[in-house]
Amino acid sequence: MKDFLWKIYAYKFFDDFVLIYPLYAVMFTDFSMQPWQVGVLLGVWSVTSLLFEVPSGVWADMYSRKNILFLGQLIRVVGYAIWLLYPTFWGFAAGFVLWGIKSALTSGTFQALIYDELIRLKQEQQFTKVYGRAKTLSFIAIVCASLGASFAIHYGYQVVLLLSCFSVVVSGFAVLQLPQVPIIQSTHEKEYFSLLKEGVKNITNNKVILKIVMFLAFVLSLGGALDEYWPIFAHEVHLPDTGLGILLAIISGVQACASYVAYKFSQRSNMFFYALFTLNGIFLFCAAYIFEMWVLIFLVIFGFLFTIVQIVFEGKLQDIIESATRATVSSINGFLTEVGVIIVYVLFGAVSQVSTYQIGFIFFACVIMVIGAFMIGLSIRSKNNA
Repeated sequence: MKDFLWKIYAYKFFDDFVLIYPLYAVMFTDFSMQPWQVGVLLGVWSVTSLLFEVPSGVWADMYSRKNILFLGQLIRVVGYAIWLLYPTFWGFAAGFVLWGIKSALTSGTFQALIYDELIRLKQEQQFTKVYGRAKTLSFIAIVCASLGASFAIHYGYQVVLLLSCFSVVVSGFAVLQLPQVPIIQSTHEKEYFSLLKEGVKNITNNKVILKIVMFLAFVLSLGGALDEYWPIFAHEVHLPDTGLGILLAIISGVQACASYVAYKFSQRSNMFFYALFTLNGIFLFCAAYIFEMWVLIFLVIFGFLFTIVQIVFEGKLQDIIESATRATVSSINGFLTEVGVIIVYVLFGAVSQVSTYQIGFIFFACVIMVIGAFMIGLSIRSKNNA
């Protein structure tokens, strides 16, 4: 058990200990990318992840999950190498296509591999704790990468990208050391679309799974997309540029703490988490309405609460789906998340374009509150009908 945990933790840490993370948007502008080009590049990343999300999950239910994780890292190294050698719009776009494929390959596969190994060890009840610890290391790695990038950038983007490639290689090596985790119910003989159909059927025929998948997609898409806008929020409230990395490091550190303790909340009712989700909308609304530097603390709280909700609900989802379609269902959830992220990007851009960034944040605070209130209402209705 300990040997397995050390390897997956090493994989996850070096997967996110990538120094280019906090710098790539700035790198694009430094290489003369216009704002619309930066937007297109982010869109390429999201659309690629979206297109490959479900197929990647099906492959993970049919073939070796550890090999798929390694393939994802190999693809990402090639993407960073393209950025290093061809720092142009098309070079950045090609790199993002490869990064998007990597993201799709690993999104549902990592969780499924962990869960099946824990089942083999008869420790499946530890999933939320183990996955939470992995997410903790992920956030710690991001913090370390942010601080390291602040130093490495003095030597140029070439050095930053080389160090990023090295970290990804280490992550890939770690995943190769994992045992060949058996899929509890073999699906090798099943055809691509029959397995996909089974995964979709599991979701649509089970209201509990459907509700969790939909809510988790809301959490992941809103939380993930809005994270990209926190530097803009900070800039708009006049936080000095030198403080942006510190802010992101603090947010990542708090998210790491949330991941570490999330399992302690796993026995709480769904209603509790719907309330936390709604409370987050209130925090964001207050921050956007006041729109002064001191309210950045609300963004830190936002990250803490969203991470707890995410970790617990990912555990709830893994608990109620079958092993044979676990990666497929997880990847369908990832597919819905990517759709949500793209919608958030488009809506945020449109609202902010016709008004201000402040109004954009207020708008999405209201969206979060409405969704939270709706889920609370559904939960109350279900209890009354029970």
